[in-house]
Amino acid sequence: MIIATIIFHAVVVLPDIILFRKYIKARKSLLWNLLWWLPTSLLVLAVVGGIAGFWHSFFMRAIYALVFLAVIPKLLFTLFFKLTGVKVAAGIAALSVLGALYGFVFGFNRLAVREEVFESVGVPASFDGYRIVQLSDLHLGTYPASGKMLKKVASKVAELKPDLIVFTGDLVNVSPEEIEPFAETLSSLSAPDGVLSVLGNHDYGFRREETAAQALEMTAAERALGWEVLNNGNAVIRRGADSLFVAGVENTSKGFFISRGDLPAALSGIPGGAFIILLTHDPKHWEQEVLSAEPRVALTLSGHTHAMQFKLGRISPAALMFHQWSGKYLSEDGEQMLNVSEGIGGIVPIRLGSWPELCVITLVKK
Repeated sequence: MIIATIIFHAVVVLPDIILFRKYIKARKSLLWNLLWWLPTSLLVLAVVGGIAGFWHSFFMRAIYALVFLAVIPKLLFTLFFKLTGVKVAAGIAALSVLGALYGFVFGFNRLAVREEVFESVGVPASFDGYRIVQLSDLHLGTYPASGKMLKKVASKVAELKPDLIVFTGDLVNVSPEEIEPFAETLSSLSAPDGVLSVLGNHDYGFRREETAAQALEMTAAERALGWEVLNNGNAVIRRGADSLFVAGVENTSKGFFISRGDLPAALSGIPGGAFIILLTHDPKHWEQEVLSAEPRVALTLSGHTHAMQFKLGRISPAALMFHQWSGKYLSEDGEQMLNVSEGIGGIVPIRLGSWPELCVITLVKK
């Protein structure tokens, strides 16, 4: 909390004070004063409301909109106006606003495909070349009922011809009711070995007293789509004499988020030496427990970070919060891999640089 407070004052309040003293204070206008401090005041209100859990989706959208349309332009102008002059700094700030508007209007629907290979001696011979399509963080409640983006996702998944489809959590923002307008499209997702899924933190809602009940509702709703939900359990996939196991845990997080994962239960009954794929929503779980688990988990698939829905190359605010926030990560011996999907949707309909993505992971026998 102390670090977050320091960052907030450095990034939000300090630029406001500097620019207020230089450009606003001299006007001696009550209206200008009120307008200048309005975005920051609204941001504080939105943060407090989001933390308190009131109208969570609304406040999260308000936070993102204010950050992209007010905080970042002010910060950039403050950083550059002495170095480049006012006109250039204003241009940089204006470009940041245009970028944000692009992210709102186009970026949220710009679907990308990222392909990764996991090469391991542990891959069973019959699964050499096995293709897994990973979807994550759909956040259905953010999309209009027309479902245009979801239809694009389903069509692209079919083109990729996966052997298995997995979903790594956060199907909804708050409520299972969000699934209904998109049920037909989601039910159309198919692969020879089916669709396996786990729950993410949003799938439990935001009322802790209702967590267990909503988990049951979400599980039933996903099963109605034809998906197999792995709530701290596992499934076996066979190819002739060879097999691999897919285990899944309920959301496993520390701090604010709901944590109901039970990794030992998810791995129960899996024989030693088996090739194991684990679905776990939060990538922090990989370092906290998965790397040292027995039987050993070869491939872990996660989501959750969204890369904060903003990145420039490998630069993203998500890197400040997560050691593993996007892409492929390997253990020291190279025999354990984590793939973190940046996800497809989000509570806030904006993505800039971090485009909605489908991940294709191909298993290769070393």
